Amino acid sequence: MNKTNQTEQEEIGRIKLSDAQDLVASLIDKEKLDLRIFIKTDSYTGATKRGFRFYLFDNNWIEFKKLIDKIDKAYQEIG
Repeated sequence: MNKTNQTEQEEIGRIKLSDAQDLVASLIDKEKLDLRIFIKTDSYTGATKRGFRFYLFDNNWIEFKKLIDKIDKAYQEIG
């Protein structure tokens, strides 16, 4: 019997980076966050390899939020 794993993917939000690129945040299987660049060109439309995915549990989400706070602080200092 051949069993395939289905991945449930829910788009959470999207930021337009340019006319041809978006940064897309998705929730995968209700346990992983995926941040990925999506492109739209004449030859290809879809996700690129540029991005990352990590489990939201095992303290990862808390650490990610701390990192975002540090990035925001650095941004405020240069802005």
